[in-house]
Amino acid sequence: MEDLKHLTKAERKFYLSIPKGIENAIPARRLTQITGMNARTLTACANGLRRKGFSIGSSKSNVSGGYYIITNDQELNSTVREMEANARKQLQSVYALKKGWRDRKKMNK
Repeated sequence: MEDLKHLTKAERKFYLSIPKGIENAIPARRLTQITGMNARTLTACANGLRRKGFSIGSSKSNVSGGYYIITNDQELNSTVREMEANARKQLQSVYALKKGWRDRKKMNK
């Protein structure tokens, strides 16, 4: 088991509430019921744990969607692919926002 000493109370509760393996992933809605945390706090916990070196997986799949502890390379790759896709979408939004702002400023001159 990983060292839980340096975790926040919420991170520890989150970590101890999620199962191992994508086939056992627990949906965020169920995890909010178990932990009493809202969806944003769950996301913050997952990201905080990842930054601390914990292998936290997540999936938006209808079949096995939810949070879980990564147990193999396939699960890692699946989570990384989803995270990278989300990052690309966020960057596209950033670029579009900046472009829109620049265009608007040009029109107002």
